[in-house]
Amino acid sequence: MNNDYIKEFCGIPENVTVYDSQILTNKKMAIARLQVAGVSIDETNELVRDYVATFCRIRMVTEPSSVFVNSENARLRDIIVLLTYGRATQ
Repeated sequence: MNNDYIKEFCGIPENVTVYDSQILTNKKMAIARLQVAGVSIDETNELVRDYVATFCRIRMVTEPSSVFVNSENARLRDIIVLLTYGRATQ
């Protein structure tokens, strides 16, 4: 799967390629973390895409505030829980 969903989430235009290497490195790290957690790494899964994109966004921001980092890390934890235990259907 391509990285367009990550770029969109991070607010990077598709035709900007200067960050592609950094995005790929961060994406690999995010997928590795999901594997260690024993959850899905299928990027067609919305939650997997959300985890990967959030992980990348944290690392793309230069000098992030502690509030930003804490809220994004809480989001990552919530996504792992949802990937592990599922979510209620409506």
